[in-house]
Amino acid sequence: MKPARKPGTDQRAGATGLISLVLTVFLFQTLLENYIFETSYIDEALAVFFFCFFVLELITGWEISAKEFTICALVLAITAAGLYGNFAYGIQDHRIAILLDIVSHFKFAVMFLGVRSFARSHSVDYTRAIRFPALMAKVYLTVLFVFGMLNLFVNLGMYSEIRYGMRTYAFVFGTPGIVTNTVLYIFALLFMESAVCPEKRNIVFLAMAEALMLMVLKSRSLILAAAILILYETLILESKKIIAARVAVIGAVGGLIGYPQFQNYFVNGVTANTGQSARQLFWTNGVALFKEYFPFGTGFGTFGSGSAASYYSNLYYTLGFDKVSGMTPDNPKFLNDTFWPMIFAQLGLVGTIPYAVLLLLILYEICRRGKETENGYIMLAVYMYAINVLFSSIQSSYPGNNSMVMLTFLATLIPFCADSLKETGKSAPENGGAGWS
Repeated sequence: MKPARKPGTDQRAGATGLISLVLTVFLFQTLLENYIFETSYIDEALAVFFFCFFVLELITGWEISAKEFTICALVLAITAAGLYGNFAYGIQDHRIAILLDIVSHFKFAVMFLGVRSFARSHSVDYTRAIRFPALMAKVYLTVLFVFGMLNLFVNLGMYSEIRYGMRTYAFVFGTPGIVTNTVLYIFALLFMESAVCPEKRNIVFLAMAEALMLMVLKSRSLILAAAILILYETLILESKKIIAARVAVIGAVGGLIGYPQFQNYFVNGVTANTGQSARQLFWTNGVALFKEYFPFGTGFGTFGSGSAASYYSNLYYTLGFDKVSGMTPDNPKFLNDTFWPMIFAQLGLVGTIPYAVLLLLILYEICRRGKETENGYIMLAVYMYAINVLFSSIQSSYPGNNSMVMLTFLATLIPFCADSLKETGKSAPENGGAGWS
């Protein structure tokens, strides 16, 4: 006869299984998107799913923290500002484009609120939850690494351009940036496993992930690789809590690596038929639109967003984007390659300020929660997340990307592993933090 289950055992097993499943699904979402278009909506669906826990908690308990209330208020204020621009100027006449753009703007915030609520109200065995996704991450990482090494010496068609005399690495995605996003997620999974299983340092796999970031050969991947290496040396090998000097080093390294690309994309211009790059066009025209439609902006789905590209914005004809290679209705390759110009052009001053506050508030809260754990691996994961978001938002449309949702899920969840470790009596590794306060 099997022993009777303790109260709550089934619920704990179910919550643990759900977290394990979501971690695994997110690991392979970008790969699935390459072959099955419908899977590109997985991150939105899961963001809404977890947000339901926040709504349910709110309805049943009528309790909401000051920070959560502020986040909800900011989302409503930003949405109102954007919709005012839509109805005032009528630039985007597809309502579905407006709706999809609203979802894209806030899905990371919705995921943040939902995961916090779920983790607070459900007991999860994180040691078991991470086991399968971490194993799959190591298998996936090995495959990426093998093909990345081959790409250096053999033309497999897995590159987008030649840089520094070598092929960039794009795997099967066609875009090196997606390799960077995938490897960052794998980094976070490995850090989570090391946090809950101190005996698993994952040195070899972390080294492989670092090598892959270098193989991508993009300024973003090189800067993030340097940042992760510095943070690892600081938080894991030395256990130092004050990292201001190291952050300055990361900034200096980022400047040295990124400045040539800044010159290339934002100053010199690289598109032959206009003398300007897509990003340069978005920045210059974004500033012009910010002034012209001051203070509310042009509205959702009108400039720089995925929806503005898919449902080709009327504004692009006015700006002449329809005549620029890679920005035409039938080839919108570069029409979703920026972030802040999209924000201040579409939302104006009234929406941009609260959106910046919203983003910084969520980053601060995630980093605060991570720091409180005093676990080096957890802090490393959340700091990596914050650095990636801040840097990537400058040179790409990252905060509206599915990778933002995936890493927000992990970065929000991982500090809760500390509570699980307390329950089991485990502590942080000697070189991975100072224990629990």
